[in-house]
Amino acid sequence: MFLRRIAVLLFPLTRLVQPVSAQEFQFWDFTTGALGWNPNGSISHFEVTEEGLDFDSVAEDPFLIGPTVFYTDSLFYRVTLRMKSNADSQGKFFFGLPFAEERSRSFEVIPDSDWHEYSVFVTGLSPQSALRLDPCDFTGHVTLAWIRVDRVPNLALDNGTLSLRLDLKGGGAISYLSPSGSNRSLINIHDRGRYVQQSYYAGRPIDRRDEGQSSTWSPWSWNPIQVGDTYGHVAPILESWVRDGTAYVKCRPLLWDMNNEMAECHMEMWVRLEGRSVHVKNRLTCFRTDNRWALTQNHQELPAVYTIGNLHHLVTFMGTAPWNSGSVTEIDNQGPPWEYWVGTEQWAGLLDDQGFGVGVYNPNAEQFVGGFYGSPGGLAHDDSTGYIAPIRTEMLDKNTVYEYEYDLIVGTVHDIREFVYSKQGEIYTGGPTSTPTHTPTITPTPTFTATHTPTF
Repeated sequence: MFLRRIAVLLFPLTRLVQPVSAQEFQFWDFTTGALGWNPNGSISHFEVTEEGLDFDSVAEDPFLIGPTVFYTDSLFYRVTLRMKSNADSQGKFFFGLPFAEERSRSFEVIPDSDWHEYSVFVTGLSPQSALRLDPCDFTGHVTLAWIRVDRVPNLALDNGTLSLRLDLKGGGAISYLSPSGSNRSLINIHDRGRYVQQSYYAGRPIDRRDEGQSSTWSPWSWNPIQVGDTYGHVAPILESWVRDGTAYVKCRPLLWDMNNEMAECHMEMWVRLEGRSVHVKNRLTCFRTDNRWALTQNHQELPAVYTIGNLHHLVTFMGTAPWNSGSVTEIDNQGPPWEYWVGTEQWAGLLDDQGFGVGVYNPNAEQFVGGFYGSPGGLAHDDSTGYIAPIRTEMLDKNTVYEYEYDLIVGTVHDIREFVYSKQGEIYTGGPTSTPTHTPTITPTPTFTATHTPTF
């Protein structure tokens, strides 16, 4: 894959499932008063009623500004409101001081004069910050019952063998994986192009430098990635939860090569631990309206896996007689450019000098790309990294729904192959579908993906 980055941007959001670990931080019940929230001049007939704050928007750009609150910058927050409106469908929260477009989150309002709840995720709040609510863009009548702010820590799973974290400040991608009790992650997060994350390609490369495309990544195909973009902006979270041992996240990805441009698609991910393995199901749902990129066949990273620099031995099986415990091959590649190969047992791994590391298995992909960048050695935030992606060549059109499953296995080559051999015959989702399959129920079994060669 590539190297991605982080930042804040604007995005549409609707109602979210309550994460089990969320903690209420601030609650304003407007049936008891305005509680320090003040309207601007575009709002009239502003009053407290038994239903909450009741008012009319009488001009463009109405908003309410709340009181200053002490936030902890390192935390992730979800802001939820209950509102009814007959105005337009555009709502937005600004956060931080001073208010600016890059510190805003949009949500779609249902303007049917009935009660609805809406949520947005925000991060990067300064210690003394305020919220600004724009309930609509134009005129109409609005009633606001309450606003609640919840602390939302990163999603984490631990089964006593493995510990895993999803980064809600980075599209919910896998940012941490280690044996339980260890404080050394095996995943590299040097920049937003690393992690273990979803990355897809469609169409031919085009030059968009006059629209802010990075000159380093021009020309480039349509390329949404889960964590963020090359300029450092972060993909916003739309939904997240942990339930019955499964973590779920949904995000609105960014186009890798562009400056803060959201891709017209959603990415979803379901993750579960079992033993020394991680089973993941990913889904891409496209709703593109562009006509820029022609329809072409492209390599898809299923997924992109970046590991720490200590794991610099790339191993796989490339023989003509798979599933017979034949000798493995170590690939010596100092990329980019990366090495391409056929892994006839559908797995590859990156190991340290003691033979311990991470393997990736995708039974629907025999083609792989990968290698090692930098000097051997290094941890999660260091520049050196190992890279593996099982790949398939697929055509993604403007309305494609693409799903696949894979496993990550933590251990030795013996552990990786033992797991992979145990999965022979199991059917994994893999490829484009016209409509999404049912929401996956991940059973408690051990369960773990480029057009252009990635460059750094």
